[in-house]
Formats: sequence, structure tokens, C-alpha cells
Amino acid sequence: MNEKYKILSLDGGGSWAILQVLTLKDIFQRKYPNKEMKGHEVLRHFDLVIANSGGSMVLAALACNWTFDEIVKLFDDEKVRNKIFKSLSFRQRYFPTNFMRLFGVKSVGTRYSTTAKGDALKDILRINGKKKLSDVSLPDLPKLIGKESLEIIVTTFDIINKRAKLFRSNKNSKARAEIIAGLDHFDEVSLVEAIHGASNAPVNYFDFPAIFSPEDTRRRFYLWDGALGGFNNPVMAGITEAFANNRDRDSICILSIGTGGKLISDEDSDNFRDQYYSTLLGKKVFRTEDGEKIDFEKTLYWKGLGFKIKKPKIFFRLFKGTSFYSSTISNLSQSILFEPQTWASYSAYTSLFSGRIDNPNNNNRFLRLSPQVVKDGNSNELINKLYDLDMDVTEQDDIELLKSCYDEWKKGSIRNEPVQWTKTINGDYVFAKGHAIYKDAINDLNWL
Repeated sequence: MNEKYKILSLDGGGSWAILQVLTLKDIFQRKYPNKEMKGHEVLRHFDLVIANSGGSMVLAALACNWTFDEIVKLFDDEKVRNKIFKSLSFRQRYFPTNFMRLFGVKSVGTRYSTTAKGDALKDILRINGKKKLSDVSLPDLPKLIGKESLEIIVTTFDIINKRAKLFRSNKNSKARAEIIAGLDHFDEVSLVEAIHGASNAPVNYFDFPAIFSPEDTRRRFYLWDGALGGFNNPVMAGITEAFANNRDRDSICILSIGTGGKLISDEDSDNFRDQYYSTLLGKKVFRTEDGEKIDFEKTLYWKGLGFKIKKPKIFFRLFKGTSFYSSTISNLSQSILFEPQTWASYSAYTSLFSGRIDNPNNNNRFLRLSPQVVKDGNSNELINKLYDLDMDVTEQDDIELLKSCYDEWKKGSIRNEPVQWTKTINGDYVFAKGHAIYKDAINDLNWL
């Protein structure tokens, strides 16, 4: 094999990105047991780093040359969390958030200020605690890190053009449409501006797009989280970038780190089903004793003294569909913004190993690390609490839960997300490719 071309891919996932910090800390402590690694040295171990949302925050902290313990403090510090996730007041929120909350639906609508997040990022992210990272343009960053050949990519979504927008450090990347078309144009922004866009989750999180203009241009970007373009797990975009720049396929090695995925519980599946039928029928749904079918007698009728009366719909008309609407919006936003998308890992895997996807040695070159939280009837208290956590963790007790998640994942008590897996309609979990256990993946990471 030629000299290795090493890619680090970091998923989005809000505060759950602390899992990425702890994972990288473990990896580099194993490699350098007697050394405290700083961010720039960590980044110099890779040739391309691509990140979205929470992962881009980890990238930014590494670009600030912080130690892993200093990056963990970014998540641990309550003041920092509240600066980034600054809650909107009633007056600052807008329709339909306040309208829905009047009817008891608190899971739909914006919660945090985009402007406050942007200001917080500029203030918090400082190189070696001094120079503002926002003062360094993305193309100038690799030289500052100490590896001019390093490529950095941040994924965002351009709401005006309704398409993914990637910000790059490499002006000469052959993956850029402008280069292919022979145009002399490049959107030069800072890493802080790019991650402000990448971390700007819509619908249930931030209120407005991240807005800024590249230097020496009148063009203005309006950006949401890169997950909307399909890049919550950006590994496929990273491999595409490498291919476009003629990197040798056999030299590419991947470390893809996620932020935890959840397999929907049977309880939530049943609840969603009942919300659908309640909306359809306009009545509270009752099921048969085995829970498999709707008991239409109980649902539609009251039974009296030897006769039955049809239940009126009047009690449901005002709020009809409220729970179903809330669950639908919440599920959509979380599936796009939070849950790692399986297609990305498997598509990247099959693309990298085209024609050789069954080679057992592939696991050494493509490593996917992310815990899978599975809630079922036998789940312990930790799993149940993790399952209920959203990605905008702001309480210290919840941060400690995420640290416990990492510990259990590392021990093998929480399984690792493979490259390819599925869950059947009967609820059976099927492992296909990759690593099912954290330790096995780490042991295969012999190329870093």
C-alpha cells in the first residue's frame, strides 16, 4: 500500500459530541501513554478532517490547540453551555412555537437564539486561549496548525439555494464546482463562521439561519445545520473529496466517530401508532389485551345496561391531531439532525471498497465508532435516561449521563454502531458489517 491518506469524520449531535472528545482522548492516550496531546498535534495525524454540527465544535476546539481535558471543560462548563444554548423568551419566540405551547405541546418549535450562539462561539473559541479563532480564515488554518497539506471541511445547508454547502480550507480542491467550471471564485470564511452554520439545527432548536458574508463580497449566506443536506454523518462527503482530488483508493483510511444513535423502542412505536389512529378516528384509542389490534368497541362506544352509546367526537375536535403532529415533527427533526444516518457509513464503505466489500481486512481501514442506545423491556436506568435525552443537553447531570454512556460503551455494555445493520419489522436487530464492540474497533485502528 502507498503512503496512507487518513480521514477523520465527525458527526453532528449537539452536546453528545462529548463522546467524540472522550473517544479521541482514549485513542491518543493509547498511542502516546505518557504525553498530553494538544489539538494541533492531533489534527496533524490526519490528511483530511470533515465535520458537522457538534462534531464541528470538536474540530474547532482542536483547532484552538486545546488539550482533551480542556475540550471536555467546554461541555462541562454550565456558563459556556448556556451561552451557546441561550433560551428564547416568550417574546423572542414566534409562531407556531407559542401557539403550540398554549395547547400543551412543548416539543415543537424553536428554543434558542442563533445570534447569541454566534457571539458565544466568537468569544469562547481562542487559539491557545488568546487569539480569536474567528480572526483566522479557513484556508490559513492548516499552516497555523503546522500541516499545510491538511484539508478541513465543514458541512452546512444553504437555505436560499436549498442545497448542501461545504466550506473548505483547500481553495484548489477539484471537488469544487468553481474549479471544474474554470471560475476564479472562493467563499473565504473563518472556521468559526462555518461551524456557526453547521451547528445551527432548525425546527426545534435555533430560531433563525446563521447569517454572514465572505470577505470582499456582497454575497450573504443563510445557513442551517449540514444534516439537512444529508451530512449529519459526513463521511461520504469526505471520501468523495478524496476521490475528486485523485487520492489513491487503496491508501485511504477512515476514522468515523458518531455521537450515539437510538433504536426506537417498542413503546414509542406503539404510542405513535395510537396517536395516528386517535387523529384518524377522533377518539382515544383502546387496544386489545395483547396490544396488537384496536378494540373498536372500547374506542367507539360506551357500554351501558345492556346497550351501547356511540362516543361523541366533541372532546377531541379542538386538539385533534396535536399529539400526532408533535410526534411527527419531533421524529423528523431528530432523524435528520441527531440520529446518525446508516446510509452514509455503508455508502462510503462500498464506495471505498468497490468490488471488494467482502474482504475481511476492510475493517482495518474503515472504522465506525458510535454507541447504539437500545431501549427495551430489559433496559437499565442509564439506558432509559439516555434514550430520553435530546441533543441540546444543558444540565450537568445530563452531561454526566453522557460520560457514563461512554464508559459503558467502552466496556462493551453498550454496543457499537456497525457500518451496516438493520432492525426488522419484528424488532430483531441484525448485524452485518463493521465492529459490534468498541474495543474491537480500537484494536483495528493500527494505521494512525
